[in-house]
Amino acid sequence: MMQWGLVLDFAIICVSLFAASIIRANVRFLQRFLVPNTITAGFIGLGLVYLTEHLVPEFMPSRELLGNIVYHLLAVTFIAIALKKRERYMDRNALTTAFNLSLGYAVEGFVGYTITLIFLFTIMPDLFPTFGILFAIGFGQSSGQAYALGKSWEALGFVSGGTVGLTFGSLGFLWACFVGISFLNWGIRKGYVEDQDIEALRNRGFLPKGRRGVPTGRMTTHPDVISTGTFHIAFIGSIYLVNYFFIRTIVTLIGRIGSDYAVQLGQVLWAYHTFFGTVISLLIGMLMSRMKLHHVLDDDMLTSISAASVDLLVAAAIMAIEVVVVVQYIVPILVICIIGGVTVMVLIIFLAKRSYQDFFFHRVISIFGLLTGTISTGLALLRVIDPGYRTPAARDLVLGSGLSFFLAFPLLMFVSLPALNRTARAYLITEASVLSYIVVIFAIMAGTRLLRPKKEVFLKHS
Repeated sequence: MMQWGLVLDFAIICVSLFAASIIRANVRFLQRFLVPNTITAGFIGLGLVYLTEHLVPEFMPSRELLGNIVYHLLAVTFIAIALKKRERYMDRNALTTAFNLSLGYAVEGFVGYTITLIFLFTIMPDLFPTFGILFAIGFGQSSGQAYALGKSWEALGFVSGGTVGLTFGSLGFLWACFVGISFLNWGIRKGYVEDQDIEALRNRGFLPKGRRGVPTGRMTTHPDVISTGTFHIAFIGSIYLVNYFFIRTIVTLIGRIGSDYAVQLGQVLWAYHTFFGTVISLLIGMLMSRMKLHHVLDDDMLTSISAASVDLLVAAAIMAIEVVVVVQYIVPILVICIIGGVTVMVLIIFLAKRSYQDFFFHRVISIFGLLTGTISTGLALLRVIDPGYRTPAARDLVLGSGLSFFLAFPLLMFVSLPALNRTARAYLITEASVLSYIVVIFAIMAGTRLLRPKKEVFLKHS
Protein backbone atom coordinates (compact mmCIF):
# COMPACT_ATOMS: atom_id res chain seq x y z
CA MET A 1 0.00 0.00 0.00
CA MET A 2 1.22 3.51 -0.81
CA GLN A 3 2.26 5.75 2.09
CA TRP A 4 -0.25 8.58 2.58
CA GLY A 5 1.02 10.19 5.80
CA LEU A 6 2.78 13.21 4.33
CA VAL A 7 0.16 13.69 1.62
CA LEU A 8 -2.74 13.62 4.10
CA ASP A 9 -1.02 16.10 6.41
CA PHE A 10 -0.33 18.41 3.48
CA ALA A 11 -3.94 18.04 2.30
CA ILE A 12 -5.28 19.02 5.73
CA ILE A 13 -3.07 22.13 5.68
CA CYS A 14 -4.46 23.00 2.24
CA VAL A 15 -8.08 22.43 3.32
CA SER A 16 -7.49 24.65 6.35
CA LEU A 17 -6.03 27.43 4.19
CA PHE A 18 -8.94 27.19 1.75
CA ALA A 19 -11.51 27.29 4.55
CA ALA A 20 -9.72 30.24 6.18
CA SER A 21 -9.82 32.18 2.88
CA ILE A 22 -13.59 31.66 2.59
CA ILE A 23 -14.15 32.63 6.22
CA ARG A 24 -12.01 35.78 5.89
CA ALA A 25 -14.05 36.90 2.88
CA ASN A 26 -17.23 36.83 4.97
CA VAL A 27 -16.19 37.76 8.52
CA ARG A 28 -15.63 41.47 9.17
CA PHE A 29 -13.85 40.80 12.47
CA LEU A 30 -10.97 39.06 10.70
CA GLN A 31 -10.82 41.81 8.09
CA ARG A 32 -10.86 44.56 10.70
CA PHE A 33 -7.91 43.14 12.65
CA LEU A 34 -5.90 42.12 9.56
CA VAL A 35 -5.73 38.52 10.76
CA PRO A 36 -3.74 36.59 8.12
CA ASN A 37 -5.50 33.59 6.62
CA THR A 38 -2.55 31.48 7.73
CA ILE A 39 -3.33 32.17 11.40
CA THR A 40 -7.01 31.30 10.94
CA ALA A 41 -6.02 28.22 8.94
CA GLY A 42 -3.65 27.13 11.68
CA PHE A 43 -6.38 27.15 14.32
CA ILE A 44 -8.81 25.42 11.95
CA GLY A 45 -6.15 22.78 11.35
CA LEU A 46 -5.46 22.50 15.08
CA GLY A 47 -9.16 21.77 15.61
CA LEU A 48 -9.03 19.14 12.87
CA VAL A 49 -6.03 17.51 14.53
CA TYR A 50 -7.94 17.00 17.78
CA LEU A 51 -11.15 16.08 15.93
CA THR A 52 -9.45 13.33 13.94
CA GLU A 53 -7.64 12.16 17.07
CA HIS A 54 -10.98 11.30 18.71
CA LEU A 55 -13.06 10.30 15.67
CA VAL A 56 -10.68 8.76 13.12
CA PRO A 57 -7.25 8.35 14.77
CA GLU A 58 -5.76 6.74 11.64
CA PHE A 59 -6.17 10.07 9.80
CA MET A 60 -4.75 12.20 12.60
CA PRO A 61 -1.89 14.40 11.31
CA SER A 62 1.51 13.66 12.79
CA ARG A 63 2.81 16.56 14.89
CA GLU A 64 6.33 15.34 14.25
CA LEU A 65 5.72 15.50 10.51
CA LEU A 66 4.08 18.92 10.78
CA GLY A 67 7.12 20.12 12.72
CA ASN A 68 9.41 18.83 9.98
CA ILE A 69 7.35 20.70 7.39
CA VAL A 70 7.79 23.90 9.40
CA TYR A 71 11.54 23.30 9.78
CA HIS A 72 12.26 22.70 6.10
CA LEU A 73 9.89 25.31 4.65
CA LEU A 74 11.58 27.91 6.85
CA ALA A 75 14.85 27.21 5.04
CA VAL A 76 13.12 27.40 1.66
CA THR A 77 11.74 30.82 2.62
CA PHE A 78 15.12 32.25 3.58
CA ILE A 79 16.94 30.77 0.59
CA ALA A 80 14.35 32.19 -1.84
CA ILE A 81 14.60 35.65 -0.26
CA ALA A 82 18.41 35.59 -0.18
CA LEU A 83 18.59 34.76 -3.90
CA LYS A 84 16.83 37.97 -4.88
CA LYS A 85 18.89 40.78 -6.34
CA ARG A 86 20.31 43.08 -3.70
CA GLU A 87 20.02 46.84 -3.68
CA ARG A 88 23.56 48.14 -3.43
CA TYR A 89 22.54 51.38 -1.74
CA MET A 90 21.34 51.45 1.87
CA ASP A 91 20.62 54.93 3.19
CA ARG A 92 20.80 56.19 6.75
CA ASN A 93 17.19 55.39 7.62
CA ALA A 94 17.44 51.78 6.38
CA LEU A 95 20.64 51.34 8.39
CA THR A 96 18.94 52.86 11.43
CA THR A 97 16.03 50.44 11.01
CA ALA A 98 18.48 47.52 10.94
CA PHE A 99 20.03 48.60 14.24
CA ASN A 100 16.62 49.29 15.81
CA LEU A 101 15.46 45.80 14.84
CA SER A 102 18.64 44.28 16.29
CA LEU A 103 18.02 46.12 19.55
CA GLY A 104 14.45 44.87 19.51
CA TYR A 105 15.61 41.25 19.17
CA ALA A 106 18.12 41.71 22.00
CA VAL A 107 15.64 43.37 24.38
CA GLU A 108 13.07 40.65 23.68
CA GLY A 109 15.72 38.06 24.51
CA PHE A 110 16.81 39.90 27.65
CA VAL A 111 13.25 40.28 28.96
CA GLY A 112 12.26 36.69 28.18
CA TYR A 113 15.46 35.25 29.63
CA THR A 114 15.36 37.41 32.79
CA ILE A 115 11.75 36.46 33.55
CA THR A 116 12.65 32.80 32.96
CA LEU A 117 15.47 33.00 35.52
CA ILE A 118 13.07 34.61 38.03
CA PHE A 119 10.65 31.69 37.59
CA LEU A 120 13.54 29.20 37.65
CA PHE A 121 14.91 30.39 40.99
CA THR A 122 11.50 30.87 42.65
CA ILE A 123 8.30 28.98 41.87
CA MET A 124 9.28 26.84 38.84
CA PRO A 125 12.70 25.27 39.52
CA ASP A 126 12.22 22.71 36.73
CA LEU A 127 11.73 25.35 34.03
CA PHE A 128 14.29 24.99 31.25
CA PRO A 129 16.73 27.97 31.39
CA THR A 130 16.31 28.99 27.74
CA PHE A 131 12.50 28.90 27.90
CA GLY A 132 12.09 32.68 27.57
CA ILE A 133 14.61 33.01 24.77
CA LEU A 134 12.06 31.29 22.54
CA PHE A 135 9.87 34.36 23.12
CA ALA A 136 12.45 36.49 21.30
CA ILE A 137 12.82 33.96 18.50
CA GLY A 138 9.06 33.36 18.13
CA PHE A 139 8.10 37.04 18.26
CA GLY A 140 11.12 38.56 16.53
CA GLN A 141 12.01 35.86 13.99
CA SER A 142 9.30 33.31 13.21
CA SER A 143 7.44 30.25 14.48
CA GLY A 144 9.66 28.09 12.32
CA GLN A 145 12.94 29.35 13.78
CA ALA A 146 11.55 29.09 17.31
CA TYR A 147 10.47 25.52 16.60
CA ALA A 148 13.87 24.60 15.14
CA LEU A 149 15.75 25.97 18.14
CA GLY A 150 13.30 24.60 20.70
CA LYS A 151 13.38 21.19 19.02
CA SER A 152 17.19 21.11 19.13
CA TRP A 153 17.05 21.85 22.87
CA GLU A 154 14.77 18.85 23.45
CA ALA A 155 17.84 16.63 23.09
CA LEU A 156 19.36 18.64 25.96
CA GLY A 157 16.40 18.15 28.29
CA PHE A 158 13.85 20.79 27.23
CA VAL A 159 10.65 18.75 27.23
CA SER A 160 8.34 19.87 24.38
CA GLY A 161 10.71 22.70 23.45
CA GLY A 162 9.47 22.68 19.86
CA THR A 163 5.87 23.18 20.94
CA VAL A 164 6.85 26.04 23.25
CA GLY A 165 8.58 27.73 20.31
CA LEU A 166 5.53 27.31 18.10
CA THR A 167 3.32 28.74 20.86
CA PHE A 168 5.41 31.88 21.25
CA GLY A 169 5.43 32.34 17.47
CA SER A 170 1.65 32.01 17.21
CA LEU A 171 1.03 34.38 20.12
CA GLY A 172 3.35 36.84 18.43
CA PHE A 173 1.15 36.88 15.34
CA LEU A 174 -1.96 37.42 17.49
CA TRP A 175 -0.20 40.23 19.38
CA ALA A 176 0.80 41.86 16.10
CA CYS A 177 -2.76 41.74 14.77
CA PHE A 178 -4.91 42.69 17.75
CA VAL A 179 -2.53 44.95 19.67
CA GLY A 180 -1.22 46.32 16.36
CA ILE A 181 -4.63 47.59 15.25
CA SER A 182 -5.20 49.21 18.66
CA PHE A 183 -1.75 50.75 18.36
CA LEU A 184 -2.68 52.09 14.92
CA ASN A 185 -5.86 53.68 16.24
CA TRP A 186 -3.85 55.32 19.04
CA GLY A 187 -1.43 56.83 16.52
CA ILE A 188 -4.29 58.11 14.36
CA ARG A 189 -5.94 59.76 17.38
CA LYS A 190 -2.62 61.38 18.37
CA GLY A 191 -2.41 62.93 14.92
CA TYR A 192 0.70 61.07 13.80
CA VAL A 193 -0.97 59.99 10.56
CA GLU A 194 -2.38 62.13 7.77
CA ASP A 195 -3.41 59.38 5.36
CA GLN A 196 -5.06 56.05 6.03
CA ASP A 197 -6.60 53.31 3.96
CA ILE A 198 -9.88 52.23 5.51
CA GLU A 199 -10.27 49.71 2.70
CA ALA A 200 -7.25 47.86 4.08
CA LEU A 201 -9.43 47.05 7.10
CA ARG A 202 -12.14 45.70 4.79
CA ASN A 203 -9.88 43.53 2.69
CA ARG A 204 -11.83 40.33 1.98
CA GLY A 205 -8.75 38.54 0.70
CA PHE A 206 -9.77 38.23 -2.96
CA LEU A 207 -9.34 40.74 -5.74
CA PRO A 208 -12.62 42.06 -7.19
CA LYS A 209 -13.77 40.54 -10.47
CA GLY A 210 -12.12 42.22 -13.42
CA ARG A 211 -9.27 43.72 -11.41
CA ARG A 212 -5.82 42.50 -12.40
CA GLY A 213 -3.26 42.02 -9.66
CA VAL A 214 0.51 42.32 -9.70
CA PRO A 215 2.21 39.56 -11.76
CA THR A 216 3.58 36.77 -9.58
CA GLY A 217 6.55 36.08 -11.81
CA ARG A 218 8.31 36.48 -15.14
CA MET A 219 9.24 33.54 -17.34
CA THR A 220 12.98 32.94 -17.50
CA THR A 221 12.86 29.53 -19.18
CA HIS A 222 11.22 28.12 -22.30
CA PRO A 223 7.98 26.47 -21.08
CA ASP A 224 8.34 23.58 -23.51
CA VAL A 225 11.64 22.65 -21.81
CA ILE A 226 10.94 23.33 -18.12
CA SER A 227 8.52 25.68 -16.39
CA THR A 228 10.00 28.72 -14.70
CA GLY A 229 8.45 27.74 -11.38
CA THR A 230 9.94 24.25 -11.54
CA PHE A 231 13.38 25.65 -12.37
CA HIS A 232 13.28 28.02 -9.39
CA ILE A 233 12.17 25.26 -7.03
CA ALA A 234 14.93 23.00 -8.40
CA PHE A 235 17.48 25.77 -7.88
CA ILE A 236 16.36 26.34 -4.28
CA GLY A 237 16.33 22.60 -3.61
CA SER A 238 19.89 22.26 -4.93
CA ILE A 239 21.11 25.01 -2.59
CA TYR A 240 19.31 23.35 0.31
CA LEU A 241 21.17 20.11 -0.44
CA VAL A 242 24.48 21.99 -0.41
CA ASN A 243 23.39 23.56 2.88
CA TYR A 244 22.67 20.11 4.34
CA PHE A 245 26.09 18.70 3.45
CA PHE A 246 27.80 21.88 4.71
CA ILE A 247 26.14 21.64 8.14
CA ARG A 248 26.68 17.89 8.29
CA THR A 249 30.39 18.37 7.60
CA ILE A 250 30.70 20.95 10.39
CA VAL A 251 28.78 18.75 12.84
CA THR A 252 30.96 15.74 11.94
CA LEU A 253 34.17 17.73 12.46
CA ILE A 254 32.93 19.08 15.81
CA GLY A 255 31.88 15.56 16.84
CA ARG A 256 35.43 14.28 16.35
CA ILE A 257 36.49 16.40 19.31
CA GLY A 258 34.87 13.66 21.36
CA SER A 259 33.47 15.64 24.29
CA ASP A 260 29.81 15.61 25.28
CA TYR A 261 29.72 19.40 24.92
CA ALA A 262 30.92 19.15 21.30
CA VAL A 263 28.25 16.57 20.47
CA GLN A 264 25.54 18.74 22.02
CA LEU A 265 26.83 21.80 20.18
CA GLY A 266 26.62 19.87 16.92
CA GLN A 267 22.97 19.04 17.61
CA VAL A 268 22.16 22.70 18.23
CA LEU A 269 23.83 23.77 14.96
CA TRP A 270 21.04 22.08 12.97
CA ALA A 271 18.70 24.76 14.33
CA TYR A 272 20.73 27.38 12.46
CA HIS A 273 20.13 25.83 9.04
CA THR A 274 18.40 29.02 7.90
CA PHE A 275 21.45 31.17 8.66
CA PHE A 276 23.85 28.89 6.79
CA GLY A 277 21.35 28.56 3.93
CA THR A 278 21.03 32.34 3.72
CA VAL A 279 24.80 32.88 3.62
CA ILE A 280 25.28 30.20 0.94
CA SER A 281 22.43 31.70 -1.13
CA LEU A 282 23.86 35.21 -0.86
CA LEU A 283 27.27 33.97 -2.00
CA ILE A 284 25.75 32.08 -4.93
CA GLY A 285 23.65 35.12 -5.85
CA MET A 286 26.74 37.33 -5.81
CA LEU A 287 28.63 34.82 -7.96
CA MET A 288 25.77 34.67 -10.46
CA SER A 289 25.68 38.46 -10.67
CA ARG A 290 29.42 38.57 -11.30
CA MET A 291 29.03 35.96 -14.05
CA LYS A 292 25.98 37.84 -15.43
CA LEU A 293 23.74 34.81 -14.91
CA HIS A 294 21.26 36.27 -12.42
CA HIS A 295 18.74 36.84 -15.22
CA VAL A 296 17.74 33.16 -15.03
CA LEU A 297 16.15 33.93 -11.66
CA ASP A 298 13.12 36.19 -11.30
CA ASP A 299 12.61 38.19 -8.11
CA ASP A 300 8.81 38.05 -8.33
CA MET A 301 8.91 34.27 -8.70
CA LEU A 302 11.26 33.97 -5.72
CA THR A 303 8.92 36.21 -3.73
CA SER A 304 5.95 34.00 -4.64
CA ILE A 305 7.80 30.86 -3.56
CA SER A 306 8.89 32.40 -0.25
CA ALA A 307 5.35 33.71 0.39
CA ALA A 308 3.82 30.29 -0.30
CA SER A 309 6.37 28.69 2.03
CA VAL A 310 5.49 31.15 4.81
CA ASP A 311 1.74 30.51 4.38
CA LEU A 312 2.19 26.76 4.65
CA LEU A 313 4.69 26.81 7.50
CA VAL A 314 2.70 29.23 9.68
CA ALA A 315 -0.46 27.13 9.31
CA ALA A 316 1.50 23.93 10.00
CA ALA A 317 3.22 25.54 12.99
CA ILE A 318 -0.07 26.27 14.77
CA MET A 319 -1.43 22.83 13.87
CA ALA A 320 1.60 21.21 15.52
CA ILE A 321 0.95 22.89 18.89
CA GLU A 322 0.09 20.54 21.75
CA VAL A 323 -2.55 22.21 23.92
CA VAL A 324 -1.55 20.10 26.94
CA VAL A 325 1.94 21.58 26.83
CA VAL A 326 0.57 25.14 26.48
CA VAL A 327 -1.60 24.63 29.57
CA GLN A 328 1.39 23.26 31.48
CA TYR A 329 3.44 26.41 30.77
CA ILE A 330 0.57 28.90 30.55
CA VAL A 331 1.73 31.14 33.44
CA PRO A 332 5.30 31.86 32.26
CA ILE A 333 4.13 32.08 28.65
CA LEU A 334 1.52 34.75 29.41
CA VAL A 335 3.78 36.69 31.79
CA ILE A 336 6.65 36.77 29.29
CA CYS A 337 4.40 37.67 26.33
CA ILE A 338 2.60 40.51 28.12
CA ILE A 339 5.67 42.08 29.74
CA GLY A 340 7.82 41.45 26.68
CA GLY A 341 5.20 42.72 24.24
CA VAL A 342 4.65 45.97 26.15
CA THR A 343 8.40 46.47 26.57
CA VAL A 344 8.96 46.11 22.83
CA MET A 345 6.26 48.67 22.07
CA VAL A 346 7.75 51.21 24.48
CA LEU A 347 11.26 50.53 23.14
CA ILE A 348 10.23 51.09 19.52
CA ILE A 349 8.58 54.43 20.34
CA PHE A 350 11.65 55.49 22.34
CA LEU A 351 14.06 54.58 19.54
CA ALA A 352 11.96 55.99 16.71
CA LYS A 353 11.61 59.40 18.39
CA ARG A 354 15.38 59.62 18.63
CA SER A 355 16.47 58.08 15.35
CA TYR A 356 14.07 59.23 12.60
CA GLN A 357 13.42 62.72 11.31
CA ASP A 358 10.32 61.89 9.29
CA PHE A 359 7.44 59.42 9.12
CA PHE A 360 7.89 58.56 12.78
CA PHE A 361 4.73 56.52 13.26
CA HIS A 362 4.95 54.76 9.91
CA ARG A 363 8.32 53.36 10.94
CA VAL A 364 7.11 52.53 14.45
CA ILE A 365 4.14 50.46 13.29
CA SER A 366 6.10 48.59 10.63
CA ILE A 367 8.92 47.70 13.05
CA PHE A 368 6.35 46.70 15.68
CA GLY A 369 4.70 44.34 13.20
CA LEU A 370 8.02 42.70 12.33
CA LEU A 371 9.19 42.33 15.95
CA THR A 372 5.96 40.60 16.90
CA GLY A 373 5.17 38.70 13.71
CA THR A 374 7.05 38.74 10.42
CA ILE A 375 7.95 41.32 7.81
CA SER A 376 4.61 40.56 6.11
CA THR A 377 2.77 41.56 9.29
CA GLY A 378 4.75 44.78 9.49
CA LEU A 379 3.93 45.66 5.89
CA ALA A 380 0.25 44.79 6.40
CA LEU A 381 -0.03 47.17 9.37
CA LEU A 382 1.88 49.85 7.50
CA ARG A 383 -0.48 49.66 4.52
CA VAL A 384 -3.37 50.92 6.67
CA ILE A 385 -1.66 54.31 7.09
CA ASP A 386 0.47 54.21 3.94
CA PRO A 387 -1.66 53.06 0.98
CA GLY A 388 0.56 52.10 -1.91
CA TYR A 389 3.68 52.29 0.31
CA ARG A 390 4.43 55.83 -0.82
CA THR A 391 6.61 56.60 2.21
CA PRO A 392 10.13 55.17 2.56
CA ALA A 393 9.10 53.16 5.64
CA ALA A 394 8.37 49.97 3.67
CA ARG A 395 11.68 50.08 1.77
CA ASP A 396 13.62 50.77 4.96
CA LEU A 397 11.93 47.85 6.70
CA VAL A 398 12.75 45.41 3.89
CA LEU A 399 16.38 46.51 3.60
CA GLY A 400 16.87 46.87 7.34
CA SER A 401 15.45 43.45 8.16
CA GLY A 402 18.00 41.77 5.92
CA LEU A 403 20.95 43.47 7.60
CA SER A 404 19.50 43.01 11.10
CA PHE A 405 19.57 39.24 10.57
CA PHE A 406 23.37 39.41 10.45
CA LEU A 407 23.70 42.07 13.14
CA ALA A 408 21.72 39.87 15.52
CA PHE A 409 23.62 36.67 14.71
CA PRO A 410 25.98 37.07 17.73
CA LEU A 411 22.88 36.73 19.91
CA LEU A 412 22.11 33.34 18.39
CA MET A 413 25.63 32.18 19.15
CA PHE A 414 25.43 32.48 22.94
CA VAL A 415 21.71 31.99 23.67
CA SER A 416 22.26 28.22 23.64
CA LEU A 417 24.93 28.37 26.37
CA PRO A 418 22.47 27.83 29.28
CA ALA A 419 21.03 24.81 27.45
CA LEU A 420 24.49 23.32 26.94
CA ASN A 421 25.75 24.16 30.43
CA ARG A 422 22.98 24.33 33.03
CA THR A 423 24.88 26.11 35.79
CA ALA A 424 24.38 29.45 37.55
CA ARG A 425 27.63 30.70 36.03
CA ALA A 426 26.42 29.95 32.48
CA TYR A 427 23.12 31.66 33.24
CA LEU A 428 24.89 34.83 34.40
CA ILE A 429 27.32 34.81 31.46
CA THR A 430 24.38 34.63 29.04
CA GLU A 431 22.53 37.41 30.86
CA ALA A 432 25.64 39.60 30.82
CA SER A 433 26.31 38.79 27.14
CA VAL A 434 22.83 39.85 26.03
CA LEU A 435 23.03 43.01 28.13
CA SER A 436 26.49 43.77 26.72
CA TYR A 437 25.18 43.34 23.19
CA ILE A 438 22.44 45.89 23.92
CA VAL A 439 24.98 48.36 25.32
CA VAL A 440 27.31 47.90 22.33
CA ILE A 441 24.51 48.45 19.79
CA PHE A 442 23.40 51.57 21.68
CA ALA A 443 27.01 52.81 21.75
CA ILE A 444 27.44 52.23 18.00
CA MET A 445 24.21 54.06 17.23
CA ALA A 446 25.17 56.98 19.49
CA GLY A 447 28.71 57.09 18.13
CA THR A 448 27.55 57.16 14.51
CA ARG A 449 24.71 59.56 15.36
CA LEU A 450 22.07 57.08 14.23
CA LEU A 451 20.64 57.76 17.68
CA ARG A 452 20.17 61.43 18.42
CA PRO A 453 18.54 63.51 21.17
CA LYS A 454 14.75 63.64 20.93
CA LYS A 455 13.44 66.39 18.66
CA GLU A 456 9.97 67.54 17.75
CA VAL A 457 10.61 66.88 14.05
CA PHE A 458 9.54 63.27 14.53
CA LEU A 459 5.98 64.36 13.85
CA LYS A 460 6.89 65.58 10.38
CA HIS A 461 5.21 63.63 7.56
CA SER A 462 7.42 64.56 4.65
